[in-house]
Amino acid sequence: MDTFDWKTMIDLKKSALIVVDMQNDFCHKNGSGALNGNDVTRHYELVPRLQKLIDSAHEAGIPVIFIKTEHDETTDSKVWKSRRKGRKHPTCVKGSWGTEYFGVAPTEKDIEVIKHRYSAFIGTDLELKLRAMGCETLLMTGVSTNVCVESTLRDGFMLDFNVILVEDCCAAANAELHQGTINNVSRHFGYVSNSGELSSMLSGLVSKAAL
Repeated sequence: MDTFDWKTMIDLKKSALIVVDMQNDFCHKNGSGALNGNDVTRHYELVPRLQKLIDSAHEAGIPVIFIKTEHDETTDSKVWKSRRKGRKHPTCVKGSWGTEYFGVAPTEKDIEVIKHRYSAFIGTDLELKLRAMGCETLLMTGVSTNVCVESTLRDGFMLDFNVILVEDCCAAANAELHQGTINNVSRHFGYVSNSGELSSMLSGLVSKAAL
């Protein structure tokens, strides 16, 4: 578990809010995830908290990066497709309703990164964008906690970014999977916080800037 207070070492002015896979296929009750048997109740519940955190990031001038999954015949390898066997409904087919954002969406000033694998660092320019903006810390949100959020978070840590899992702005198919990632992150990869704490800290940045 955390052995010290991360707030003493992390400068949130050099952070970016990462919003992973908030898309219809992963979150909507009519999306492929639900149709393939996943429980999306928690995905609906996190939306108000995530929107508040996005608003706080905007007010503090913190970059917000939306990660979107898309798949087509040019990106779906034999290995990748082998993991989809037994699932009747395809996920995030390029150009489909399923790829559209759910509950939250980027504004004109936000950044969008398209990914084709679980981690948003694989085959994308996410790292380049983060380095160019001087970001040192990733505030991780979105779905699913134990798959794409954790995969991105792990790769971010391996690339020497601080990573903070915003546990109440993430969701998984069940509470056990969600908690498993919380345990992994707090023991090995970074820190765990919540939207209330981070929104308050980001508001503090705005207050200090106004002085």
